[in-house]
Amino acid sequence: MPIASTPSLAVVRVVVTLALLLCAGAPASAELRRYALDPAGSEIGFTYQILGDSFNGEIPVSEADILIDFRDVTRTEARVALDARRARAGVVLATQALRGASVLDINRYPTISFASTRTRSDGAGAVMDGNLTVRGVTRPVQLRARFLRPPDSDPDVLDELAILLTGSISRAEFGATGYANLVADQIDLRIRAAIRALN
Repeated sequence: MPIASTPSLAVVRVVVTLALLLCAGAPASAELRRYALDPAGSEIGFTYQILGDSFNGEIPVSEADILIDFRDVTRTEARVALDARRARAGVVLATQALRGASVLDINRYPTISFASTRTRSDGAGAVMDGNLTVRGVTRPVQLRARFLRPPDSDPDVLDELAILLTGSISRAEFGATGYANLVADQIDLRIRAAIRALN
């Protein structure tokens, strides 16, 4: 089955998982392809809780290097860098706290990064194991990987895609423990990187 089209890259409603991309319906010319970041539409969204209420924030993606094999999921790799200095938490005071020394500490650690170490099929989806570095602390994480193609594009033309990586982390594991009496430890992540084929 080809990659599904969506109404837009910004509003993701119809998703075909990486596992489906690697089935017999993948394009016959599929091979290991390298993709680079298209800054437009690339960001990480995150959800956090303050006293039980949910809020959304964003951090721009500054770099992405993606290798995709549409026939062999284990060869797929992703490296993504985020600009912590431009992190936004939805409201001004929360953004100031987020960028401060007790949370992201952007003056000392301006970049957040993720590098995959293994990708595998998992039932109806795909899972990427990798290392996430926040505040100079690197911890293993597990993210689900999915891909989208632009609306109305040819299913066999995979030059432009969006990669979605989703999962959850504990901020305490990275030393981002500020405001623990107000903000919950779990942070839900949603990385979206618009990518263009280089080969």
